[in-house]
Amino acid sequence: MKKWLLLLIGIVLLFSVIVTNNCLKDTEGSLIWANNLSVNDVQSIEMVISPSEKENHYKKFSAEEFGPIIKIINASKGQKVNEPAELGSTITLYITTKEGLVHTYQNLRNAYLVIDNVYLSADNSWLDNNFKNFKGDSSLPAGFFERVTGITTTYGLMKLGKHGEVLSLLSPLEGTYRQLAEVTVFNHLLKSTLYPPQDIDSFAVCYLLRVIYSGNNSNATHDYYLFKMNSDAYIQNGKNGPNTKVDTEVYNRIDTLLNSLDF
Repeated sequence: MKKWLLLLIGIVLLFSVIVTNNCLKDTEGSLIWANNLSVNDVQSIEMVISPSEKENHYKKFSAEEFGPIIKIINASKGQKVNEPAELGSTITLYITTKEGLVHTYQNLRNAYLVIDNVYLSADNSWLDNNFKNFKGDSSLPAGFFERVTGITTTYGLMKLGKHGEVLSLLSPLEGTYRQLAEVTVFNHLLKSTLYPPQDIDSFAVCYLLRVIYSGNNSNATHDYYLFKMNSDAYIQNGKNGPNTKVDTEVYNRIDTLLNSLDF
């Protein structure tokens, strides 16, 4: 019995060491890159701010602006933490190196520093002081995320009845229909007030906006549900996620489009 207990303790300790070592490697790798980045390594720096007004969503920095930005990145420090449940407002820098690699450097609501998807605890005042003057100056270029991530995005729309019955379907969305889908998702990102999830299957009518991300021989799907409640339009992040209000005009455009396709 004592041998089994010692063996179990040993396995637990070994697992803890492996997990700790992996966490340290992730953290060390991210910080080593950030602390040692130089102007000569960088081909371009682009920024996306979410949420923001559409015309202030994006900025591409000139080469003359690289120095102060890289000085901020070089000063990075923090301990690895779990991804927070609530994400919120984000300033994301996309740094493309001269080798063609794209790194992400993010200020998540002045609470976390995120380097290449590694979440770090950070000093709130340091984040606030260093990012407060970062402003977008244009709308997001078409195909931006496909370019920096290598992932293509496809949209589809469905009109659903009770219990998820598909009443009409339009997929993939192209042209102005695709633009409508992109505007809908962007409209959702602009909203900061979150409401508790609703039982999607209970609605007599709602709309499903499905986003499919494709890359490296794999696909990932993300669903948004649109519905009306008490005369207001809402968009819900998945079946169990929070929802936010969405512009009634956007909802009505989807409603008109899908109702013209009823079968």
